[in-house]
Amino acid sequence: MYSAIVVDDESIIRNGISSFINGCGAGFEVTETFKDGGDAIKFLEENDVDLVISDVKMINVSGIELAQYIYENKPYIMVVILSGYAEFEYAKAAIRFNVRDYMTKPTSFADLKKTLLKLREELDERKRSDIDEFLDNIKQLYTALLSGSISDAKTLFRHLLDSNTHGGECLGRYAFNIFEIINDHLYAVLRLEPFSEQESYNELPSLTSYDEVYELSEKLLDRLDGQIHADDKKTDDMVLSKLLQYIDEHFAENISLQDAAEKVFFSTAYCSRFFKEKMGKNFSDYLLDVRMKHAVKLLRANKKITDIGKECGYRNASYFARVFREYYNCTPSEYVRNL
Repeated sequence: MYSAIVVDDESIIRNGISSFINGCGAGFEVTETFKDGGDAIKFLEENDVDLVISDVKMINVSGIELAQYIYENKPYIMVVILSGYAEFEYAKAAIRFNVRDYMTKPTSFADLKKTLLKLREELDERKRSDIDEFLDNIKQLYTALLSGSISDAKTLFRHLLDSNTHGGECLGRYAFNIFEIINDHLYAVLRLEPFSEQESYNELPSLTSYDEVYELSEKLLDRLDGQIHADDKKTDDMVLSKLLQYIDEHFAENISLQDAAEKVFFSTAYCSRFFKEKMGKNFSDYLLDVRMKHAVKLLRANKKITDIGKECGYRNASYFARVFREYYNCTPSEYVRNL
């Protein structure tokens, strides 16, 4: 459910629109209402919402001035303007301040619902994008730790703290959640439990000061770095083992380097470098080797070529035959005749 405020100097309109939004099932809930843009600005100075629906003309601060404040200070908040005036100057000002819709009064509730549903889709997509970016940043932090780039890890962690939009009161919890995600993957891949008996780690959620959160986080990152690299060879071997196991178990499927990287919580670029450094060849070449060796085993077992292609990850028999010929310099049938 997304949050909204309604701003209109006429109480009947204000309450009517609020009631409609709360009951129409468009995914928004009106948390506050205001009779003037100035009151709404005071509220927004201390609070966040997803959507503001405002009348254009009010006694002190107009809807356009409110939209300007949001555009200059909180541009992520969506704005819809309601107006009894279908005037070009109002509409032009609304466009300038990135107002998402300009609706004339009397407001059609059917049109308002269409607008709300459209905005909810955008907010859903934005949320998915924010989550993807958040996880991508943590993945970069994780791979920086595993590669021994502690200074890069600290820079990335600071970036994550700086990008937090939940307010200082949640900063310690936000940092704690980042470490929890990293810890989960360290245990899943390396069986490391770096903070199982670390008292200071458990204090992190209660911290609100940025400096306190970052100071403790730096110490925890140093601790992670020390534990991960206490035995570099063992760490690398365990990660590589996970990657090779994934290939062995899934080569018959349409897998990619990105799929394998996800299994060890690596960025695709870092996984590519890591794999080539450890195996002496890139991921796709190794996957091809595994598939072709398995194809030969199946040919020796007198399996049909169409079935062999599917069991080796190729849904198209002709494409499998072409890949096999390029790899072995003969067709599957020729290979069988030469056995």
